[in-house]
Amino acid sequence: MTSQKVKNLRTGIFIDGSNLLWAMMEKNENGQKKNYNICFKKLKEFLKDKYSPVFYNYYVCVDTKPLKEPYIDRAVRARKFHNFLEGVGYNVKKKDLKVLKCGDTKCDTDVEIVMDLHKHSNDIDNIVIFSGDSDFKSAIEGFHQQGKHIRIYSFRSSLSWELKDFSIKNTRCNFNLLDELQDKLERN
Repeated sequence: MTSQKVKNLRTGIFIDGSNLLWAMMEKNENGQKKNYNICFKKLKEFLKDKYSPVFYNYYVCVDTKPLKEPYIDRAVRARKFHNFLEGVGYNVKKKDLKVLKCGDTKCDTDVEIVMDLHKHSNDIDNIVIFSGDSDFKSAIEGFHQQGKHIRIYSFRSSLSWELKDFSIKNTRCNFNLLDELQDKLERN
């Protein structure tokens, strides 16, 4: 499909914030960062130039009751970041971090993303998802069968082989490596 035809499709942007954050923090065996930090202002402009977004949804887990440092500081910084995202036009969809009895934490926004995919399925023709998580394969297959166009964005290190394989084998679906967009999206 030509870029002009894609630009004419109503597009929903779905960003798995946790997946993206962990990918940006990932380190190689030498302790150096594998991936760059994304500038979300640049990302929004990039998406606006390439597609016709109806909305930009950013899904994230939040620690609403941090008990001690450094978690209190992280929660404050996260709130500031989420306020920034909202200020530049993202819909920040928050889910509370769950603290388990053993002290570990758990949170995943995959279900919320899939629920919103269903909720907006009649409003969009093109799904742009920022996640390499294989948990999305079934949803992507289902929306692809409905005739939706699907664009997957992920860093190479976090793109599951299942999503990559599905994208290669199916028309109207492709994957884009964020590694190759560093010059356009990196935060200075």
